[in-house]
Parts: sequence; structure tokens; C-alpha cells
Amino acid sequence: MKQYKLTAWPDLTPRFHTTAMRRVVSELSQRFVSVRDLSRSCGASARDIEELITKLEKDGMLMARAMPQAVSQAGAWRQWWPVAAVRGMVREWR
Repeated sequence: MKQYKLTAWPDLTPRFHTTAMRRVVSELSQRFVSVRDLSRSCGASARDIEELITKLEKDGMLMARAMPQAVSQAGAWRQWWPVAAVRGMVREWR
């Protein structure tokens, strides 16, 4: 899945002059965000957002990157060094 961010503020065509699409553009100008996240937060359909992204990519106004892989909460907690040290001490104590 990809994330996108605006590099310049676009002149939107009348088709994209809705409040939801302006929210999409505003979010894209702030941070990298995926189509799914935009759809959830802005209320626009994923199809409309994808059409806007296609237009912005053609105009050279978007940066794209692969979405960073999330680390599971449990795995991150176990790898945190104080927890790992305590777990090791408990094993030695038994």
C-alpha cells in the first residue's frame, strides 16, 4: 500500500470542488497518508480519492512512498531492553 503527500497546492477542477475533496487535499499537504486513511478521515469515496491522486500524479504534485511496516505491539514490548533484562533475570532466578 502506498502513502502520498502533496509537493505543491493544486488548482482543482470543478469536479473536485467539494468539501470532502478539499479536506483530502488539506490532509495530503500535511503528511504522508494512504487512500484508506483519507477515505476514513475526510468522508470522500476511495474511488474519488484515487481519481484525484491520479490527476495529481500526472501533474507532478505528489510524492509517494511505500507504507512503513507496523511492528506488533507485543513484539515491540518484548524487544524493549528493560523488559528483556527483567525476563532474563526471572529465568535465571528460577
